[in-house]
Amino acid sequence: MANQIEDVIYSRLQATSAVTDLVSTRVYPIRRPADASLPLIVYERLSEVPALTMNADPGLITARFRFSCQADTPENARTLAAKLKTAITHYRDTTTTPVVDGILPDTTSAEYDFGADLFTVEKDFFISYKE
Repeated sequence: MANQIEDVIYSRLQATSAVTDLVSTRVYPIRRPADASLPLIVYERLSEVPALTMNADPGLITARFRFSCQADTPENARTLAAKLKTAITHYRDTTTTPVVDGILPDTTSAEYDFGADLFTVEKDFFISYKE
Protein backbone atom coordinates (compact mmCIF):
# COMPACT_ATOMS: atom_id res chain seq x y z
CA MET A 1 0.00 0.00 0.00
CA ALA A 2 1.25 3.47 -0.88
CA ASN A 3 2.13 5.93 1.83
CA GLN A 4 -0.55 8.40 2.81
CA ILE A 5 -0.01 12.01 3.83
CA GLU A 6 -0.90 10.91 7.39
CA ASP A 7 2.22 8.69 7.36
CA VAL A 8 4.39 11.65 6.39
CA ILE A 9 2.86 13.83 9.11
CA TYR A 10 3.39 11.14 11.74
CA SER A 11 7.01 10.67 10.65
CA ARG A 12 7.65 14.42 10.77
CA LEU A 13 6.29 14.68 14.32
CA GLN A 14 8.26 11.62 15.45
CA ALA A 15 11.44 13.13 13.97
CA THR A 16 10.99 16.36 15.95
CA SER A 17 12.55 16.03 19.41
CA ALA A 18 10.70 19.09 20.75
CA VAL A 19 7.47 17.14 20.16
CA THR A 20 8.66 13.67 21.17
CA ASP A 21 10.22 15.05 24.36
CA LEU A 22 6.64 15.84 25.42
CA VAL A 23 4.55 13.05 23.87
CA SER A 24 6.99 10.25 23.04
CA THR A 25 5.04 8.16 20.50
CA ARG A 26 1.59 9.33 21.68
CA VAL A 27 0.51 10.73 18.31
CA TYR A 28 -2.73 9.15 17.14
CA PRO A 29 -4.88 9.35 14.01
CA ILE A 30 -8.56 10.24 14.53
CA ARG A 31 -8.94 9.32 18.22
CA ARG A 32 -6.82 8.46 21.20
CA PRO A 33 -6.91 5.15 23.05
CA ALA A 34 -8.97 5.32 26.25
CA ASP A 35 -5.94 4.43 28.38
CA ALA A 36 -3.47 6.81 26.70
CA SER A 37 -1.24 8.91 28.94
CA LEU A 38 -1.10 12.68 28.62
CA PRO A 39 0.10 14.78 26.92
CA LEU A 40 -0.69 13.54 23.43
CA ILE A 41 -1.67 14.62 19.92
CA VAL A 42 -4.65 13.40 17.91
CA TYR A 43 -4.85 14.38 14.23
CA GLU A 44 -7.41 13.95 11.49
CA ARG A 45 -8.02 15.00 7.93
CA LEU A 46 -11.06 17.29 7.85
CA SER A 47 -11.28 17.92 4.12
CA GLU A 48 -9.30 17.99 0.91
CA VAL A 49 -9.50 19.83 -2.37
CA PRO A 50 -7.68 18.69 -5.50
CA ALA A 51 -6.09 21.27 -7.78
CA LEU A 52 -8.38 21.86 -10.73
CA THR A 53 -7.06 22.08 -14.26
CA MET A 54 -8.69 21.67 -17.65
CA ASN A 55 -6.05 19.49 -19.33
CA ALA A 56 -4.72 17.00 -16.82
CA ASP A 57 -4.77 15.92 -13.20
CA PRO A 58 -1.61 17.39 -11.65
CA GLY A 59 -2.07 15.26 -8.52
CA LEU A 60 -1.92 18.27 -6.24
CA ILE A 61 -4.05 18.17 -3.09
CA THR A 62 -4.66 20.69 -0.34
CA ALA A 63 -6.01 19.03 2.78
CA ARG A 64 -7.14 20.61 6.01
CA PHE A 65 -5.99 18.77 9.11
CA ARG A 66 -6.87 19.30 12.75
CA PHE A 67 -4.34 18.55 15.48
CA SER A 68 -5.73 18.21 19.00
CA CYS A 69 -3.04 18.80 21.62
CA GLN A 70 -4.36 17.28 24.83
CA ALA A 71 -2.87 17.67 28.29
CA ASP A 72 -3.62 17.82 32.01
CA THR A 73 -3.17 21.61 32.31
CA PRO A 74 -3.83 24.55 29.99
CA GLU A 75 -0.13 25.44 30.07
CA ASN A 76 0.92 21.95 28.97
CA ALA A 77 -1.66 21.93 26.15
CA ARG A 78 -0.47 25.37 24.94
CA THR A 79 3.19 24.34 25.14
CA LEU A 80 2.52 21.20 23.10
CA ALA A 81 0.53 23.20 20.53
CA ALA A 82 3.41 25.66 20.17
CA LYS A 83 5.91 22.82 19.62
CA LEU A 84 3.58 21.26 17.04
CA LYS A 85 3.24 24.58 15.20
CA THR A 86 7.01 25.02 15.09
CA ALA A 87 7.50 21.44 13.87
CA ILE A 88 5.18 21.59 10.87
CA THR A 89 4.53 25.21 9.85
CA HIS A 90 6.13 25.88 6.43
CA TYR A 91 7.43 22.29 6.34
CA ARG A 92 8.27 21.09 2.82
CA ASP A 93 9.90 17.85 1.76
CA THR A 94 10.50 16.63 -1.78
CA THR A 95 11.98 13.33 -0.57
CA THR A 96 8.77 11.96 0.96
CA THR A 97 5.99 10.01 -0.70
CA PRO A 98 3.70 11.83 -1.08
CA VAL A 99 5.77 14.99 -1.61
CA VAL A 100 4.89 17.73 0.88
CA ASP A 101 4.63 21.04 -0.94
CA GLY A 102 3.98 23.10 2.17
CA ILE A 103 2.08 23.36 5.45
CA LEU A 104 0.37 26.56 6.54
CA PRO A 105 -1.42 27.27 9.83
CA ASP A 106 -5.12 28.10 9.90
CA THR A 107 -7.26 28.42 13.04
CA THR A 108 -6.58 27.70 16.71
CA SER A 109 -9.10 27.06 19.48
CA ALA A 110 -8.94 25.89 23.09
CA GLU A 111 -11.40 24.01 25.26
CA TYR A 112 -11.75 22.22 28.56
CA ASP A 113 -13.65 18.95 28.97
CA PHE A 114 -14.99 18.93 32.54
CA GLY A 115 -16.03 15.28 32.41
CA ALA A 116 -12.59 14.10 31.34
CA ASP A 117 -10.65 16.86 33.15
CA LEU A 118 -8.83 17.44 29.87
CA PHE A 119 -7.40 20.62 28.37
CA THR A 120 -7.19 20.77 24.58
CA VAL A 121 -5.71 23.20 22.08
CA GLU A 122 -6.83 22.46 18.54
CA LYS A 123 -4.78 23.77 15.63
CA ASP A 124 -5.86 23.48 12.01
CA PHE A 125 -3.37 23.45 9.14
CA PHE A 126 -3.59 23.39 5.36
CA ILE A 127 -1.26 20.73 3.99
CA SER A 128 -0.46 20.83 0.28
CA TYR A 129 1.02 17.71 -1.24
CA LYS A 130 1.48 15.85 -4.51
CA GLU A 131 0.08 12.35 -4.76
